[in-house]
Amino acid sequence: MSELLVDDGVVPRKLSIPVLIKGLKDIRKSYLECLNGKKPEICYAIAVNSLVEMFGSLLPRVIHSPDLRYYIIVGVEELLVYDADQEKYNTLPVDKAVENLL
Repeated sequence: MSELLVDDGVVPRKLSIPVLIKGLKDIRKSYLECLNGKKPEICYAIAVNSLVEMFGSLLPRVIHSPDLRYYIIVGVEELLVYDADQEKYNTLPVDKAVENLL
């Protein structure tokens, strides 16, 4: 599957998984580069602004770790999980994700 169906409460949208992965990878890379010269709080704010630009009204459907390495994008029927450092991702149905976590 190369698309993830996500709904912001107004209209469902199909998002390209390769495009999502590239965008999240770039945000993580920019965040790490920023840490070399600025305060972590500033770098985090810049990265979150990039997430807002990337996702817009879908941002509430995106969960991320404080260091912007791990991401979960909540789709209509499945979750996309991504590790930006290892460049690994997986999709799994919501019911399977809940079963695995419980």
